[in-house]
Amino acid sequence: MYQNNFNKLISRQNTYSAKWCNSNANVIPLSVADMDIPAPDFIINELTQFNLKGIYGYTDLSHDWNNVAANWFKTQYQWVVASETIVFCPRIIQAVSLYIQNFTQMGDKVTTLSPAYHPISNAVCVNQRELLESPLIYRDGYYEIDFDDLESKFKQSVCFILLSPHNPTGTVWQKSDLLKIAELAQKYQVFIISDDVHADFIFDDATYHPISSVNTYVEQHSFICTSPAKTFNLAGLEVANIVIANPEYREKFKQCLIAAGIHNPGYFSVPAFLQAYTLQGQQWVGELKMYLADNRRWVKEQCERYFPNWVITQSHGTYMLWINYQKMQLSEEQLKHWFVSLAEVEMSWGRGFGAVGDGFFRINIATPRSILETVFTRLIRTLPHASLE
Repeated sequence: MYQNNFNKLISRQNTYSAKWCNSNANVIPLSVADMDIPAPDFIINELTQFNLKGIYGYTDLSHDWNNVAANWFKTQYQWVVASETIVFCPRIIQAVSLYIQNFTQMGDKVTTLSPAYHPISNAVCVNQRELLESPLIYRDGYYEIDFDDLESKFKQSVCFILLSPHNPTGTVWQKSDLLKIAELAQKYQVFIISDDVHADFIFDDATYHPISSVNTYVEQHSFICTSPAKTFNLAGLEVANIVIANPEYREKFKQCLIAAGIHNPGYFSVPAFLQAYTLQGQQWVGELKMYLADNRRWVKEQCERYFPNWVITQSHGTYMLWINYQKMQLSEEQLKHWFVSLAEVEMSWGRGFGAVGDGFFRINIATPRSILETVFTRLIRTLPHASLE
């Protein structure tokens, strides 16, 4: 029953979509990291019932909100957390900014791995802290951490922001990597914020581990940021949970939320969340992952056949693929001209993830297969003109 929904074409034009509503309605965007696959029927039906009431008043979190979240962590990730450590926050980026604003000082240094999801890096800079980027090592189509460089940055930093799984590369950090990061954090007394919004999208035989689960210091000196937003395509409802084991940090963060005027969730947030984090939700996610795994395989086959100069990063996480096109010897401006002006498709451009992203682009494959087929048909048809501007 769900496969039909995964393949269902839904126009997002005239919906104020940040992804689809641009100046050229013919452009197919595989850029912004939300899905073109609808939320599951059991969530839609629940929201429809709430919508029919016709009163959109203030809402509160449900009495079982924390327990529902804790149960999801336990069943999906084998991660046991006390329910009282979970704090609602509408968006992960808000939690990151509130930490930077209230737990660090002007001019403090904050480290990230690069390439990196731009809003996270930007949150450091717009809050007038100094961003230190530790470039990942790119070798044979894989990414790995340069721990010597990371240690040099940790010596100077008060905070480290981790993306786990990593965005844009899709890397799922091995437990050994997380242990090394945790040991460095403990050695230099660095606080860790981990954005784990893609934790439900782990493929092949990889395993997701929250970094707070591997080290007691990190457990007590971290914010682990989670959300059903990517998993169930609910980003517009603004639902996130921040796991803060340290009671002192947790209470301070709660006061920061109050001071920022963040309190009641949106009207549809609670019913959507309670429907998502259920056994039915687990089953739906399992079927969605099978569909996305097929999309991943299909895209890789198309790239190998028609674009042999592209190198798809070997990854096991997220519903994006990070592709190296450097062998084509095109500039990013030439790539954009080919994709947007000639083929009328849009990706996330590599330089938007930092200087080390030059020569790469990110493609969102969480979309009906027919859209992917149209995109690749356009790219193949216009390939002979790719280097012309």
